[in-house]
Amino acid sequence: MPHFSIQVTEPVKVSDSLKSYIAYKVITQSDAVMFRESSMVVRRRYRDFDWLIQELVAKHPGVIVPAIPEKQSMGRFEDEFVEARRAGLESCLARISRHPVLWCDDVFRLFLEADDFASKARSVTEARVAAEINGTASSLSSAGSGLFGDGWGSSKYKEKDEWFSRRMQELDAIEEELRALLRALEYGQRQRQELSIAHGELGEAYLKMAGQELSKGLANGLTGMGSLQQKLKVLQSRQGVADFAAFQLTTDEYIRMIGSVRSAFSARARAHTAWQTSLSELLKKRRVLEGFVQHPGRATPERLTQLKGEIARAEIRTETSRNAFDDVSQLLKQEVMRFDVARVRDFQAAIEKYLTSLIETQEEIVVLWETYLASLRVSDTTNA
Repeated sequence: MPHFSIQVTEPVKVSDSLKSYIAYKVITQSDAVMFRESSMVVRRRYRDFDWLIQELVAKHPGVIVPAIPEKQSMGRFEDEFVEARRAGLESCLARISRHPVLWCDDVFRLFLEADDFASKARSVTEARVAAEINGTASSLSSAGSGLFGDGWGSSKYKEKDEWFSRRMQELDAIEEELRALLRALEYGQRQRQELSIAHGELGEAYLKMAGQELSKGLANGLTGMGSLQQKLKVLQSRQGVADFAAFQLTTDEYIRMIGSVRSAFSARARAHTAWQTSLSELLKKRRVLEGFVQHPGRATPERLTQLKGEIARAEIRTETSRNAFDDVSQLLKQEVMRFDVARVRDFQAAIEKYLTSLIETQEEIVVLWETYLASLRVSDTTNA
């Protein structure tokens, strides 16, 4: 696979005559031969990312397409939300670039390099929809009709494959655990923010006391303590950002990814429905033909010839739809196993990143306290 380096940076609020939105700069560097240049810079808004995901899901039934952060109406221009969305969008593009099937798709190339993106994207969607209507392209995806539903497929579809049934249950359990973890992480994030604020307020209080203290030695000690608390405020705030980057982003992303898995499972369910529908139509035509054979004279030779032709075409459709179901099933198994490997790898990396950051922060805190304690001892010696 080719090398990709994709950054989503510089979110900027753009206002037009209708409404405001955030536009992001997407910077791509790649040695893939499908691009005109090795370095590309474009501007994209959230709906452009959404278009990319919709089209990939539509073109690749059974593939687990990475998900982007959900839409949000309230607070969508606040700095914290914009940064979280930016990070999620960047991670999504990185996952697509590492996928063995998705990285070389034309819509991904179009998204990363096209200047007149809006018109070309519209043409791509119109062509896909027309092909689905005409029956010349697959319509197994859920694009355009609720991309990530809550279920694992059609309400009429009953899973008979033990492997898929077991994986559904396992993924439901994993999602529940991830949501519980995310709630705990968000609570810990709030606690760290409150701790950072408390350090800042305590530092201000020490500095105010130092300004009123007549004893020079005590005033110096209070000033040192106030300065220390201010530094602790910065460290705790920085650690909160590191916590988000390490754990919350990964956890939130995999909750969305399970939605992507559901979408892929739904494509398989639709493939099964298409197969069964074709089979039902074939069996119906065969029964009609059997009736004509058992009761000669009920149908003209022309009608019999016509019916046999319909049966032949129905047999081809049934075989094609059955093969499509088998192909989607096999692909989905590979995708789920790939998902499992990536999930373990990404959470192990998140744990390592979190622990490394936490240890570094704690070491800095220890140095600050030791330095302050040493300064107090020097002050005591001098005063003595």
